[in-house]
Amino acid sequence: MNHPTDPRAVYADALAQAADDLDDALAAIRAETTAGRVSPAEAAAERAGLLQRHLARLEQLRREHPGAEG
Repeated sequence: MNHPTDPRAVYADALAQAADDLDDALAAIRAETTAGRVSPAEAAAERAGLLQRHLARLEQLRREHPGAEG
């Protein structure tokens, strides 16, 4: 079992949280599209922005946790 202060465990937890946040945001966009509140084109633009922000977040995590990725 990883210790909560283990740099690799902290980094892995941060990555998992980022992935969960992305999944939640994508699910929200799907729900909005299904409900007809946003068009498919608007949803695509939203998803593109989400993915760009997610990649930026991953890069930030790499900078915050040097050497922890493995």
